[in-house]
Amino acid sequence: MLRRLIFGFLVWLVIVSPTIAKSNIFVAASLSDVVQALVDASNIDQLVVVTGGSSSLARQIKAGAPADMFISANKDWAELVAGERDLTALFSNSLVLVSQQPTTIKDIDALPTQLDNKRLAIADPNHVPAGIYAQQALEYLGIWQDLSDKLAPTENVRLAARLVQIGAAPYGVVYASDAQLLKLNVAYSFPEQSHVAIHYWSVKLNSGKRDIDAFEQFLGSDEGRAIVAQYGFVPNEFAANEFVPIEGE
Repeated sequence: MLRRLIFGFLVWLVIVSPTIAKSNIFVAASLSDVVQALVDASNIDQLVVVTGGSSSLARQIKAGAPADMFISANKDWAELVAGERDLTALFSNSLVLVSQQPTTIKDIDALPTQLDNKRLAIADPNHVPAGIYAQQALEYLGIWQDLSDKLAPTENVRLAARLVQIGAAPYGVVYASDAQLLKLNVAYSFPEQSHVAIHYWSVKLNSGKRDIDAFEQFLGSDEGRAIVAQYGFVPNEFAANEFVPIEGE
């Protein structure tokens, strides 16, 4: 009897599993919450969100990881993965300095002194998009050299935000969306001209998958754009086709 049940279960896996295959959406760590909210709202059951640093995910995809869609916080990493495929700029973000304590920094030049012997939480500027933007902004403001030996680099921007949240670092440079999500105090907002514009780029890696096509349409719908804004991002204008849910799946 037990053998029959096991055999029946194995047969069910062989017959049914192709019809319930999942589609993987690889997304930058700073997008984990908003993309999961978008997936949930779309009611497309086949989608799985995989999060990590844009650079790390790009390398995994190039090494053969089964991604059907990639949303990156950096255009270079998106282009590396895309090859000849088209990129879409989905939404934008801004850069802020957050603090655990409620304070406002009017003179950003004073930041190195205020840190004293403590550390500034920052995504690794050697390869993480948020860290690259942060270095650009701090260089523009003329304080990068004074801060370069006071950094606490992390593998993604969400971890930098968490360091501030738990008090492991008094300040951190993160996206405005992370500050909003984690309810962190914004001590300073970096000028837009201080760094390259922050856009999130998507590329479809497995053309013809109906669930991925439907999700891309949902991203451009009014409901999708409202969710993006709710999480502190700025929706970009792109081809917002009418969202038509997949039926019968």
